[in-house]
Amino acid sequence: MTAPTMDLLWSYVYARKLDLPRFLGGLEVPRLRFFADSGAHSARTLGLDLSVDDYGRWCVEHQQWFTILANLDVIGAPDATRTNQQHLEEQYGLHPMPVYHTGEPFSVLEDYISDGYTYIALGKLLGNSPNTLRPWLDRCFSLAHGRAVFHGFGLTVWPLLKRYPFYSVDSSTWGSGVRYGTLKIFDSGRWRSIDLRDHAAISRHTALLASYGLQPRDMTSDHYDRAAVAGACALAQYRAALWLRRIHGPIELSAGKGYPPATDPVSPKVIRLQPGPEPLHGYLADTASTNHVWHADGISMYLADTSAKWTATAARVYGKATP
Repeated sequence: MTAPTMDLLWSYVYARKLDLPRFLGGLEVPRLRFFADSGAHSARTLGLDLSVDDYGRWCVEHQQWFTILANLDVIGAPDATRTNQQHLEEQYGLHPMPVYHTGEPFSVLEDYISDGYTYIALGKLLGNSPNTLRPWLDRCFSLAHGRAVFHGFGLTVWPLLKRYPFYSVDSSTWGSGVRYGTLKIFDSGRWRSIDLRDHAAISRHTALLASYGLQPRDMTSDHYDRAAVAGACALAQYRAALWLRRIHGPIELSAGKGYPPATDPVSPKVIRLQPGPEPLHGYLADTASTNHVWHADGISMYLADTSAKWTATAARVYGKATP
């Protein structure tokens, strides 16, 4: 069976310190999709001031490794965000994905769609309840219907993913099983959380855990097998994406702006987006490159993280699992 493609998201805030070609080239995965996020949310949290020109130069230097790159958005300032969009396009010849935030006028979204952007990120979702997001997302998807598709930044709320046909989302919570000892795995349309210190819970779910390549001995000691658990967490995201594909069916990406053209030069390892129907892409967001090496034999939901340590180890485990 062909290994699933690895979908990986990194923020410029963290990736700028990384030898990106060496890191991505060294992952034990045949093909990957790489999403370069500007890191505006992280920068705001950390009190950093990002330069659009520094980001633009970094993107130009590494663009052969990018499937997608997001605009350097300015949260709460749609005009400044649009200025950055145009600057990256005109000054650096890039094709960034525009970002539209909760709290901004819907006319901002309509302008992006009317200007030919067919792949748009929805941001500033975190911190809003599902009840708050639902009417806002209803309006977004109504405006974009048949004209554009969406990426949901940090969107992991399962009822919302079942309700809305996102083209892609990213998750930074996929690695919590390794970090905090609580394994979150997908089981036939629902998520289960298993405390790795709860031997009774592990015994009750032996068959499910085995389907993820996990054995009780991997989890019942004080020093559980972190590589095996990281691989299972990543595989769970992939299985969830497959399940959502059956719910929503293929999602059509129209030719247009908001992503690099398939004709742009690209590393042989990197997959370019093509207009046409696709299932949900769920990018695994990370800040530790070791995490992504652990799961690097493929995933269809983009994993996000911040450290280079865990990414690399997951790759060696993930490819041995059955999707």
